[in-house]
Amino acid sequence: MNPQTRKLLIQRLIEPIGMIGPEFERFGELFLDHLLSTPLEHSGLNVLGFPVSRVLDSSAADGAIVAEYSAENDYFTKGMPKAQKDIAHALSHRPNVRLVLLIAAQPSHPQIVEKFLQVAMAGPGMKERSLRIWGAERIAEQLVDKITFNDSAVEALSAYLPVLTEIWEEAARDRLFPAPDPRHRRRPTVSAQIHCRLTTETCVILGGIAGSGKSDTVAAYGADHRMDYDLLIWFDGDEISRVDDLRAAPLMRGREKRNIASLMRTRRCLLVIDDPKNPLEASALAALCGPGTHVLVTTRELRPDVYAMPSMSAAEARAILDADVPASCPQNVFDTIWATVGGHPLSLALMNGAVRDGAPWCDIQEDCSAVGQLADPKQRLADRLLLRRRDLLQAPLAVFEWAGQPECDEGFLRFAVKPAGIRNLRTHALTAADRDAVVRLHDVVFSSLSSLDWWTPVERNQLNDKLEAYLVAASEANDLSLRAAAGSLRKRLEALIAAGDGRPAFLLALLMAWTPEEIDPIPLGDPAAKASAFAAAKLPIAHVEFRLLIETVEQLFLRVKIEGEAATTAFLDNILPMFDSLAQLPSLSPRQTAEIHHHRGKVYRRLHRDADAQREFETVIAGPSPLDATRLQLIRLYKSANKCAAAAELGKEVLTAAEDTGDVAPSVLLAVIQDLPWRDASVRAELLLSKQDFIEQTIVSYANAGYDQAYKTLAAVARWWSQEAPEVLERVLKAIPALSAERVDDDESRFAFGDILLEASRASGAGVAENQKLALSFFEAEVQPHDFHIQRHAELLLDMGRHAEAEVLLGAHQHFASSCWIQRLMARARLAQDDAPTALTWINRALADDRCSSRHDEFLELRYEIRRALGEASALEDLSAAVNLSAAGPRRSRLEAMLAAATA
Repeated sequence: MNPQTRKLLIQRLIEPIGMIGPEFERFGELFLDHLLSTPLEHSGLNVLGFPVSRVLDSSAADGAIVAEYSAENDYFTKGMPKAQKDIAHALSHRPNVRLVLLIAAQPSHPQIVEKFLQVAMAGPGMKERSLRIWGAERIAEQLVDKITFNDSAVEALSAYLPVLTEIWEEAARDRLFPAPDPRHRRRPTVSAQIHCRLTTETCVILGGIAGSGKSDTVAAYGADHRMDYDLLIWFDGDEISRVDDLRAAPLMRGREKRNIASLMRTRRCLLVIDDPKNPLEASALAALCGPGTHVLVTTRELRPDVYAMPSMSAAEARAILDADVPASCPQNVFDTIWATVGGHPLSLALMNGAVRDGAPWCDIQEDCSAVGQLADPKQRLADRLLLRRRDLLQAPLAVFEWAGQPECDEGFLRFAVKPAGIRNLRTHALTAADRDAVVRLHDVVFSSLSSLDWWTPVERNQLNDKLEAYLVAASEANDLSLRAAAGSLRKRLEALIAAGDGRPAFLLALLMAWTPEEIDPIPLGDPAAKASAFAAAKLPIAHVEFRLLIETVEQLFLRVKIEGEAATTAFLDNILPMFDSLAQLPSLSPRQTAEIHHHRGKVYRRLHRDADAQREFETVIAGPSPLDATRLQLIRLYKSANKCAAAAELGKEVLTAAEDTGDVAPSVLLAVIQDLPWRDASVRAELLLSKQDFIEQTIVSYANAGYDQAYKTLAAVARWWSQEAPEVLERVLKAIPALSAERVDDDESRFAFGDILLEASRASGAGVAENQKLALSFFEAEVQPHDFHIQRHAELLLDMGRHAEAEVLLGAHQHFASSCWIQRLMARARLAQDDAPTALTWINRALADDRCSSRHDEFLELRYEIRRALGEASALEDLSAAVNLSAAGPRRSRLEAMLAAATA
């Protein structure tokens, strides 16, 4: 999630939390039920919802956790007297409590809370206990970062906090399970048959013609059995063409992202694939499922393994026809309908809708006679019935006819036809079940649109203009609306561009929808030439034009990278003049000026013109609108130039700002911690040690909030913590979600997890073999490991005593003959295999390379071991030198102890 979007969502929740009022305690109980892994017993309210005096609000069965809730407006006043009483109450009722949670509905005051925490934790009663105080903003953070991934939690909490449902539904790419159509006629026998089959089968495929109620039936089944599953997941058929697609498919909930195939193995999921274009084998789908997971597939094909969707009975059909109409369907008319369409739910619903709109039953009978002779009467029936609703349906149906597809992004549809237009579609039974962010017509309805002559070129052009207006507004909003519309209307956008309508908003949206491989550079044009034309005109540039130029450069760079280094260099050289042109534009905001320098610096960096890049980045930092992203770029630049002090100074600015105000984007903060030059002992002393508590807190909080980047950040500091502060690494690993395959979907993440576990195996004597085994599984799962990944993989094998395997891996490294780090590992491998002479040759080569000087204390320790194995009397010189080079801390203490023992 964009960090600014996250901030806005949190702000939207804070005030409504404070307005929950007397129901806040019940809200708090449900909130903790879904947030904590330890179940709590709630005693503070009786069955009627009234408070119970002299008892704890909530506590764990073993008394280790106690929670107290408060909706008082003055909870965070000086001294926090209510909180004092709550702590005393908790200690008196649960003497063995380890964690006290104080949950308040009002926004907290950090200074008051901090002072109270200091006083409270200094009291004798809180020794070896923990205290957490959460006000409305902390509750809001937890709701946005964690609860939005829990469907059942959102449903439960929204009764007290309706805005939570709105936030939950705003995620553009959530595969949210649709609610059944309000007019759907439930079919208990069909639902019971599905449930019966799922007791013996993992995957059930439902087959039937379009409009037979398959989608609504499985949507209703999910609603009826929601409590049987942790997650309900819905795929449209065009999203899955083969079973293996599920292995690469992500699931989004708010800002969380998970691999669906992993979730199917590790959580109880009900997965629906609605009308896939290609047949899917039930056995292959079942093979992906873990305990409690089921798959339902709807299809128009009837094959041997498909459960044929039964037609409705005459009684069920009559119930649909007679719903909400002034007079029931006459028997003779019903007989005609039954003879024509049988128990086809969509056709019956369309007829009912026509009668509700005023058509007499005799007209419906006549309509039936007109379609009874067709092999597929549904489409003609839909044509006839849609004409009766033209006054209500022409505008919303026009959007689908114009888009050329049965589904449309709900945000744009709402903008184009207002909520009333969407209501008309749903009220008249024209929509099928789909995700909440999408409105979808029944296929039979959409297919009928091509036979209607309701729309003119003028009206289609008006929709083009509405799309532009919506996309321009979306480009300025700090949410997901632009990407949502781009993904949904990509087909229409591409058609418009192909027809020569290259409006900036259309192109910008397509850049959001295209992958680098899919980008068509022709309609995008030459961004440098465009910028030059803008400069020559000497007119202010629109926000969408400016953003399009910047995004075009970024996306074309990703595309051209595929073609190789020569093509990339040529592209970047040609693009540089664009930034000079942009800088000449009138009325630029300070932010736009900073972005020009920032992106020009990135181009220089990619061209390896580091001095020029540094100048641009430093200009941004010295200007009126310094960007945290620019500080990050400079840190990386200074680090590569071995300007560790300068990198550390910038890192200190970011860390201090984040610690003092919290006003640093999470992605930037984590990247800064990750990319600081920790190899330099002075940087570790200045920042890793002095900011250790904050860095630890940052990694833990963001890992628990679902930021996978936090694990890569942890990997960067773990190798130093394992040596210099192993207790910190051990504490962090206990406080974050376990490293598991479910969280991994790329090589970088696999390496990060493996690297963390490698250091964890070194930091503590407990669980060494288990950590090493799991680390190895992550390293071995990499598809295309980088050189450094191979190096760390080999280190792990050496730690595990698999020396020959490590040597083979090192031998294939492309820097085998030139890297001092590889040479050191080769020395370890040869020494472990009783070849000390060759080991000495390798370590001498490594020590001769000054590029490894930051770790020469380790190299000298290894040479001491080698020379001791060779029986050299002067080997202690190396151990003594290692002591002198090592930084103060556990490692130096260990080396000093070794030297003392060797000289005793």
